[in-house]
Amino acid sequence: MKSLPFLMSAAAVILAGAASAVAATAESALPRFPLYERYIAIDGSCGWPLLITLANRDIACYIWPDTSHGYSEGAVECWVSQDQGRTWQRRSVPVPNEPTTNRMNHAGGLAADGSLIALVSGWDNRKPKGWMPDPSDKSRPLTHFAGAHTRRARPAISTDSGLTWKQFPEVTDPEDADRRPTAYGRVQSLPDGQLGVMLYSAVVDFYTSADGGMTWQKRGRVSGEGHNETTWIRLANGDLFAASRTGETNDAFMLLQGYRSKDNGATWTLEHNLTLPRQHPADLTGLPDGRILLTYGVRNEGNWSIAYRVGDAEARNWSPPVELVDLEGSTDQRSDPFPIRDGGYPSTVVMPDGVLVTAYYTRGVMAHHRYHVGVVRWKIPPP
Repeated sequence: MKSLPFLMSAAAVILAGAASAVAATAESALPRFPLYERYIAIDGSCGWPLLITLANRDIACYIWPDTSHGYSEGAVECWVSQDQGRTWQRRSVPVPNEPTTNRMNHAGGLAADGSLIALVSGWDNRKPKGWMPDPSDKSRPLTHFAGAHTRRARPAISTDSGLTWKQFPEVTDPEDADRRPTAYGRVQSLPDGQLGVMLYSAVVDFYTSADGGMTWQKRGRVSGEGHNETTWIRLANGDLFAASRTGETNDAFMLLQGYRSKDNGATWTLEHNLTLPRQHPADLTGLPDGRILLTYGVRNEGNWSIAYRVGDAEARNWSPPVELVDLEGSTDQRSDPFPIRDGGYPSTVVMPDGVLVTAYYTRGVMAHHRYHVGVVRWKIPPP
């Protein structure tokens, strides 16, 4: 199997290599997974998928349905799988966009009563749907969007598994009326019965809801400037643990760092790095045996992939990384000597039989030269 560099938790010691395992076949560099099924789930979507297990055990997936990073008008869609991730059907739009805007960034989860929750942010000053920059432009076309602003996260709730939605007022920061935080990751329950979610702008804050997701209030600051997309999980011991993506800082360039809260999200403490640079962002999933699964994107030169690590029940000790999906360069420009690459953003849920379903997106693989959301159904190899 491929070797992925990583950082040990407390000591932050750089090691090399991945967990040893027997190759599945002569053609495969992956370990011998007890189950491994890979699907092209939603074609033509840049994605950023977020999986949520519904009350009836179906899987919902929020996606950005276009093939750009939000250049055009549009809105996040809710898709549903009724066969544990093998096939998917478009069901609805949680928060419709207004003209010249989009609703592209999203977080979501379930309320205590099983209602499906979405928080969807976005941007103004967008191009008409379908607009794309000139293919010869290798840079992100930010010059086309001078003066654009983010749209605040708008909550929406569905009581019928995503068929219909009711929207609520946008989330605001009473301490900074001009701030427009973006939602990311999972909505989950807290020991006090409230719901929690991460929102970020120049900083990352933890917000809570006492009314099932209709309104949200800031509870605590996770990290100062230099962090953005952050996901979190509630541990069995009551702690909250978060994996936060850093920005382009010199000492921690676009990697994942672990944060912990012992007071239900009011205060957070940086603990250790979880990955090396260009390995982000993350999802955290509780496994049936109590351990914690970290899935994340790898964007290193020569290695575009989805990887995972397994932590103990307190998220303090982590296994070496293992490659789960080889994105094969993650591009649809195979003949270009300098192709544009894009992909990652895994999201994982656990099925009742213990099967893991992980969604991700890629700009293209060798067998499918288009943006798509991919899904892999798998089980963790034994130690």
